[in-house]
Amino acid sequence: MGKVLILDGQQRNVLSCVRSLEKEGHVVDVGACKKDALCFSSRFTAGKWLYPDPAEQPDTFLEVLLKKVRATRYDLVLPFIDASTKIIVDAQDMIRQYVPLHVPQPESFHLAFDKAATFKLAKRMNIPMPATWFPESIEDAVEIAKNINYPFIIKPRKSSGSRGLKIVKNFAEFGKKYAKTDREYPRPIIQEFIPLKDAVGFVCLYGKDRTLKAFCQHRRLHEFPLTGGPSTLRETILDDRLTDSGTRLLGELGWQGPAMVEFRVDARDNIPKLMEINPRLWGSIALHIAAGINFPDLIFNEANSQSYFPVSSYAVGMKAKWLLPGEILYFLANLRHGRIKADALKWWGENQILDILSSEDPMPAVMMMKNLFKAVFNLKTLKHSIFR
Repeated sequence: MGKVLILDGQQRNVLSCVRSLEKEGHVVDVGACKKDALCFSSRFTAGKWLYPDPAEQPDTFLEVLLKKVRATRYDLVLPFIDASTKIIVDAQDMIRQYVPLHVPQPESFHLAFDKAATFKLAKRMNIPMPATWFPESIEDAVEIAKNINYPFIIKPRKSSGSRGLKIVKNFAEFGKKYAKTDREYPRPIIQEFIPLKDAVGFVCLYGKDRTLKAFCQHRRLHEFPLTGGPSTLRETILDDRLTDSGTRLLGELGWQGPAMVEFRVDARDNIPKLMEINPRLWGSIALHIAAGINFPDLIFNEANSQSYFPVSSYAVGMKAKWLLPGEILYFLANLRHGRIKADALKWWGENQILDILSSEDPMPAVMMMKNLFKAVFNLKTLKHSIFR
C-alpha cells in the first residue's frame, strides 16, 4: 500500500478513483484547482491541496507540483484532465526524480491527442473510420465543402469530447461555422457524419512493457445535452471488434499507461467507426471499477513495478448512472420534446451504481447540490458546474 496524490479533484470521475484507492488501503491526497472540489468533501480523502489551474497557468502549476512532490513522499501522482496530463507527460522525466508515474511517452501522447494525426494513422492501418479531410486553410476547407455530401462534421484537431465540434447541414451555414471553430481550434478537420446506432468505448491500461494489462468496454445509453455531451448512463459490453481496432491502434503507438478509444457504431452497416483516442483516464471510469477492474490500483502497481495479474474479464451488463444533475437534465430535455424517460430518475436497480451518490460517502453529493445552487444565477458558472 502507498500514498497517492490524485489531481483534478474538481472532476466528478475522480471521486470513484479516490474511493477505490482508499478501499485498497492507500492513503489518498487530492489536489484540485477549485476550492469547492467534490473530492475535497469525500471522507476517503486524507489531505487536500489547492493549486493553480493547469489550463490557465501551466508553468506555475508545474512549479508548485514539483515543490509538492519534493516536500511530500508520494508513491504515485495520478492526473485526469487534458491540461494536467499534458504537463505531466511532457515533464515526466523531471517529475520521476521525486515520485513514480505511469503515463504515455510524449510522442505517443501528442500523436493520439491530435485527431488529424490519429486519423491519418488509422487510415494507413485500415481501421474503420469516417471519411476524413485535412484542410490546411479556410480556402482548402471551402473547396472540400463544395464537393462532399451533407451533413458533415467540423472537428477540432486538439480537443476532447464535443468541445468545438459542429454539425454542418448545408453549404450556406458552412463558412460561419468553420471560421468560428478555426478561430478557437486552428485548422479543424472535416469528417463524414456517421448515423448513430451506438456510441461505444474501449478503455484500457498498457504496461511499461507496452503490452495490454487490462481492458473494458461500454456503450452510452443516455447523454446530456441530447445532441452530444457527457454520458449520464452507460453500460459495460463486450465486442471483439472494439478490442481489435483499439489494440491495433495503441500497439502501433507503442502505448504505455491508460487510454480510451471511442467509436460510433454506424447505423448503415453496424460497423464501429473510430472517433478519437482519449490519451488519459476517462470520464466513465466509475463504471469500469464497478465492473471489476480497479484501474487506479493497477496503475499504482505498474508505476511501482509491483507484480499483479493482468485483468482479462469483467462484469458485462453493469450500469453506472450520473443521477445528479446529469440524468435529471436528460429527463427534462426529453420532456421538452414530449418524451417521458422515467427510467432516468430511477436511482436503484440490479447491477447499477451511481457516480456520486453513496450512502457510505454522502458529502460529495451535498457539495454537488451546493455548487449547483450557488451557480444557478450565473449561466457560465452553472454550465461549468454541470459538466465538470
